[in-house]
Formats: sequence, C-alpha cells, structure tokens
Amino acid sequence: MDVPTANLVAEYSPPDGPGSAGLAREFTRRTLLAWGYSGAHDDVVLAVSELVANAARHAPGPALLRLAGGRARVRVEVSDLSPAWPRIRPQGTGGGWGLPLIDRLARRWGVVPRGDGKVVWCELG
Repeated sequence: MDVPTANLVAEYSPPDGPGSAGLAREFTRRTLLAWGYSGAHDDVVLAVSELVANAARHAPGPALLRLAGGRARVRVEVSDLSPAWPRIRPQGTGGGWGLPLIDRLARRWGVVPRGDGKVVWCELG
C-alpha cells in the first residue's frame, strides 16, 4: 500500500451495531484536531462515516479504522472480515451513494486484500 509521507497513525475499532459510524466520526474529529490537520475536516469525517457504515452493513465482525497522515494529508483505511470487494452501484433509495461520494471527496481510493478480508482506503488533503 502507498501510505502518505507522515508519521502519525491512529486506530480505532468501533463496536458492532448501530452507532458505530457515529463513534468513528467522533474519533476522527478528535484525531484531526490533535494532528492539526489543515484540510477539510468535514470531508474526512464524511469519508470515515461512509466507509465504517459500509463495513458494518456488509461485513461480519468488527471493522478497524486506521488514520494515517498529518497536517496536510490523511489516509483513511477501514478493514473488515469480508472478502467481497465493494462495487459502485446505481444510486437510489436502496443506497449506492457511498462509493461515488468517496470518489468525489478523495484524491484517490481503492481496495486491497488483507488476511481473510479487505481494506477499503481513501486519501484526502
């Protein structure tokens, strides 16, 4: 994986179930403030919310949120235990808004295998 050139890393494992994305958002807000991140905090928080919610909705077991970066850039990684890779779906009442949103917010994003599951990542800044 191509990780941004910064030394700061923070990890959080949100609990399974309702509220996991909200807890991940709060963790992200606190982390960005502590790092002095100069980019759009709301964009990073929204990306985290979408990726954590997708993992909670589509994968078994707990997800792991990893933030890596610093003042100028941040990389968001959400790993889960499902080998199924996400795909962009038509947007509508049944969902399909998450990955197109990530595609608009992030400089780049992707998916890589990890163990029995995967990591969905995006870079902002």
